[in-house]
Amino acid sequence: MHLVWRLIEVRPSDMPDSTQWKLTKNGIFTMKSFYTDLINSGPLSRSLHIWKVKVPLRIKIFMWFVHKQVILTKDNLLKRRWAGNSRCCFCAQDEIIQHLFLECPLAKLLWRTIHIACNINPPVDIASLFGMWLAGVEQITATRIQIGICVLLWAIWNCRNDMIFNRQHNLTFLQVIFRATAWIRTWSLLTPMDSREPLVTGCNQWEMVARVIFTTGSDGVRITG
Repeated sequence: MHLVWRLIEVRPSDMPDSTQWKLTKNGIFTMKSFYTDLINSGPLSRSLHIWKVKVPLRIKIFMWFVHKQVILTKDNLLKRRWAGNSRCCFCAQDEIIQHLFLECPLAKLLWRTIHIACNINPPVDIASLFGMWLAGVEQITATRIQIGICVLLWAIWNCRNDMIFNRQHNLTFLQVIFRATAWIRTWSLLTPMDSREPLVTGCNQWEMVARVIFTTGSDGVRITG
């Protein structure tokens, strides 16, 4: 009966039929409105605290893909019948998510700089990275660390893609880290004013440690695959 009453309320008109996207005020579809609604509804919103971190939406989606282990690393591409080489572009091991972001020599060195700069031990695996890794850390501090981890993983991913797709084989560790700290400074604008200074201070500490570890003369240690 409910459907019948709704149909009775319909008033035909001579206007042509049209479709409207209900998630925007002007009725026009946008990817931002789609992803925002997806994030804020259903089990997706409960699956990961990363949705609350003050980073761009595409970075949140990237981190969710890492969390779900569906990002297109070479092992996942092979599952889709990709016929390429499964070797990591930074070393001789097979490229899987755990290896690329935590176990590869590149990742280990980058995590080492964070350990020295922030006195934080790296997570043992991807599950702990998104689980109890920061248990016991003050909430405000944990939130800032999460921004840094988003940057770290995004920097590794972009470095990997530059080597594979853009043939950039002359990157240095310092370039990767300074690219990451530039993102943090930019993303800090998404945070409240009183949270920006600690993020910038963290960037300065990270860069200082990186210079000590990687600087050889006027150039950083180069990344080679």
